[in-house]
Amino acid sequence: MLCRVTGAAAGVASQGVEASLRETLAAAVESNRELTRLVGELREDNARLREENAQRAAELEQVRAALTTFQRTLFGRPSERSRPGPSDGVGGAVDGARDRDSEDGEDGPGKRRGPGARAGRRDYSGLPRVEVLWDFPGGGYCCPECGEAFTPLGDHVSGEQLDWQVIVRVVAHCRRRYRRACGCRVPATVMAPGPPKAIGKGLFSNGFIAMLLTERFVAGRSQNSLVTGLARQGAAVSPATLAGTCARVGTLLAPVEEAVVARSRASWHLHADETTWRVFAPTEGGGPAKWWLWVFVGVDTVCFVMDSTRAGTVLARHAGIDADTGQLTEDGARRVQSRV
Repeated sequence: MLCRVTGAAAGVASQGVEASLRETLAAAVESNRELTRLVGELREDNARLREENAQRAAELEQVRAALTTFQRTLFGRPSERSRPGPSDGVGGAVDGARDRDSEDGEDGPGKRRGPGARAGRRDYSGLPRVEVLWDFPGGGYCCPECGEAFTPLGDHVSGEQLDWQVIVRVVAHCRRRYRRACGCRVPATVMAPGPPKAIGKGLFSNGFIAMLLTERFVAGRSQNSLVTGLARQGAAVSPATLAGTCARVGTLLAPVEEAVVARSRASWHLHADETTWRVFAPTEGGGPAKWWLWVFVGVDTVCFVMDSTRAGTVLARHAGIDADTGQLTEDGARRVQSRV
């Protein structure tokens, strides 16, 4: 009887364990199915994200290429990568060859790599050369023991340097005079003609005026900088004198201005733009006035026009366009026809 009870109890216990295992197995199977579903979704998301990443990478590459093109168009070639040299002569040819070898040729003989790849001395053979002789004090050299003079052995060029000198000098023009030695009915005395002067009784020579205009308007130096530089060389020149000289020379350059403006108007293609420019307008009062500085860039000309308005009438006046009809005027059409 006891054995039967024990066997029945063991059977009930085994059935309970089996039921528990079945429940655990069912839960594990359900979890496995859920994990499989999640893995599938993650794989789909991963593939989608990879595709989006590839598309964005391609778009980024296109944007970078466009940005590089715009930078080159706007800023041009970086100055640190250029090797400016003489426009003519051996030096320019040598520098140009070095540029082509170092940039275009990948494995050319002139290709230099590493730090200082663009270093190297340029050719200055086109500059004036002055030889300076250096000797011992008193000339020659003697033996420190017996005092016997050394025999000259020739000169030795120890090196070359670039020397920069700015000389402001006073030029005294001496005109020769001659007296008549014959009895002919001609003037008794004559005098040689003097130097040509851009400004009749001006203080500055033609060379000085040319340098003044170059430094002022080509190099872009301010009036104060020029006055300070001249004073440093011993020439104390008034700023008003320089300003007056530039104003008087401006009248001499009027024919050149007219020729440049005429050529600009005859250009087949023009770029125009304007910017604000503060000026003094005595007719409207003593204070500053807001004007406009126009620039017209042609094929080989650049014209600046200062006007009190930024309206299209300035453009029409320069290009020869009728402001009412928007068509070329007779003069403008004639210029275009002659250009064609």
